[in-house]
Amino acid sequence: LLICILTTPFVFSQENAINIKAILDAEKDVIKIQQEIIFHNTSDSILTNIYLHNWANSYRDRKTPLSKRFIEDFKKDLYFAKEKDLGSTTIKSLSVDFENVNFKEVKNQADIIEILLNKPLLPEAKTTISITYLLKIPSARFTKYGKTKKGYHLRNWYITPAVYDKGWQLMSNLNLDDLYEKGTDFKVEIDIPKE
Repeated sequence: LLICILTTPFVFSQENAINIKAILDAEKDVIKIQQEIIFHNTSDSILTNIYLHNWANSYRDRKTPLSKRFIEDFKKDLYFAKEKDLGSTTIKSLSVDFENVNFKEVKNQADIIEILLNKPLLPEAKTTISITYLLKIPSARFTKYGKTKKGYHLRNWYITPAVYDKGWQLMSNLNLDDLYEKGTDFKVEIDIPKE
């Protein structure tokens, strides 16, 4: 019993954490987001990069994996959607441990970001990723998530780290509601208009 009590804080301290402060601009259907991700390297590998899932960006144009998946299923709503109905993320800044880093979208996967670390992340170490971005909320008619007639139904609207399990487990949004995530502690604050 004593061993369980003493090891419990260590086990739970190895979870990733996501802290989000956001402001909804309901007139523009945009959420302004400041996000902090505390990423733990629970593998036995030394990581030189980190991948993030940015599924909100899968609604941005006809070239995303989500749009291509809909075409395969003969659903043309997203492919022919008006710009005002599309969704996307615009990253204003991204840093790791308060240092600027290089990052890019993965080729042909606009909903996955690769961060090139300035310093390797050792096993059992953690790092803090800070991101400021704008989220344009898509119409809910594509996947039932997004802007509805009465408000918003949000799912996978924030940026989240990919899982590293003997290699990076990268997943594009294909409207399967199956994002593979590690256990994560969340703290979310969203300011919304009173009405």
